[in-house]
Amino acid sequence: MRILYFACLFATCTATAFAAEPPAMAGHDHGAMMRSQAEHWTQLPLLKARMKGQDMSSRSYIMQPQNIAADVVEAWSNNLDDANGHRQLAIEMGGAPLDKPATGGFQMLTAREVQGDAVRVASTVHYFGERGGKNPSAMFEQIKHELEIVPQPYPREHSRYRANEDWQFAVRFKGQPLPEQKVVLETSNSSRAEFMTDAAGVVKVHVPQDFKAEEEQSKGESHGMRRGADFVLAVSHADGSLQYLTAFNSSYGEDAYTNRSLAMGLGFMLAGMLGAAPLLRKRKAAAKNEEPSNA
Repeated sequence: MRILYFACLFATCTATAFAAEPPAMAGHDHGAMMRSQAEHWTQLPLLKARMKGQDMSSRSYIMQPQNIAADVVEAWSNNLDDANGHRQLAIEMGGAPLDKPATGGFQMLTAREVQGDAVRVASTVHYFGERGGKNPSAMFEQIKHELEIVPQPYPREHSRYRANEDWQFAVRFKGQPLPEQKVVLETSNSSRAEFMTDAAGVVKVHVPQDFKAEEEQSKGESHGMRRGADFVLAVSHADGSLQYLTAFNSSYGEDAYTNRSLAMGLGFMLAGMLGAAPLLRKRKAAAKNEEPSNA
């Protein structure tokens, strides 16, 4: 019943967000609907990486399209000189195995579904951290689909999206910016917001601080550790008889200062007390020296 409740809730939210463009959400087959139940926090298209293996030598990744019916996952490398930089990864039973190109680094990944007059695309970025990568800006400038949401910039290497931060994304159609375009944000922590692109087709997205307080966490959740969640940005656009929907998903972490404010406050208090201790001792000593003279 709980899964059914969330599925109904977010179905209503998504329908409201794209009420003017119903064809974009139509045409799902039974398999796509089953996949949507797995990620019940949203019905928007997702492309998620699942890690396999327990150590570095056996570790591998599987790309799993969710809420979208696709035959392949397309991959683009941040190295434009790589002859194998743009490739198609066949989707098997558990998803599409993500190979490691010789150039490593950043990979832009997309999954596409076309049913009737509806075109739906899911996209994400994967980074092979152990190999090091070139600046991915040129990779993002490549046109991959008609309607796109492009990070500007994407968090580099050891950085990531975090709550209470603002990040920019470019929205474009057939390589041209889309001004005054609505962009919808949904998170796995149940947040939802809408933003508008500016005259240059760029939208500034505020990542919400929607992690619940430590005392509200359920049993089994780790305390004192940095938590993470997922978000998806989506845009819908009509062109003639075709209805396009594209979504970009990634993860984000807690505010960099979460759980630090109390510790910092206690630290400053302790430092103040330690700094004041010598002054107190001097005052006490001075008071004792004054007592005989007063007598």
